[in-house]
Amino acid sequence: MLKQVQEKDYIHLVKLYKSFFRIHNIFSGNKNVILKYLKEQAQKNELIVFEEKSSISGALYLVNFGQNDDGSHKLWKFRHFAFDSNNIALKMLNEAEKRVKRASKTSKIELTIAENEVGIEFYKNNGYRIEGQLTHHYRYGETCYILAKGFKR
Repeated sequence: MLKQVQEKDYIHLVKLYKSFFRIHNIFSGNKNVILKYLKEQAQKNELIVFEEKSSISGALYLVNFGQNDDGSHKLWKFRHFAFDSNNIALKMLNEAEKRVKRASKTSKIELTIAENEVGIEFYKNNGYRIEGQLTHHYRYGETCYILAKGFKR
């Protein structure tokens, strides 16, 4: 079920992120550094967490990074979307999209995903389109894709 993150959940988030992002500039590092980073991100951005059988099995940060002058169009980004199954991912995706749609008349969600990360097909199957690619973005020799989806209320 979707839940509000609790202090005790952060250590479980570290485990989720370390297992989901096996190659990552942040999550391949020290657990204490990751823990501090996750808490800092939660103070700045919405954190959506999914718990199943008393275990954190999905999480994502929903980041509002821009809007037009009157706030009728907002730009959002998924950051660090990790999940144990596509079923959990879909529940979290639906919740994030619902929050985005409520926030303004029109909106767009963008995400960047490295070619070796899980999820590109999941996003494409749920209406996200590749809008571009970046070479050497996260790591040298690796391609990163920009996926996006627009919404209108």
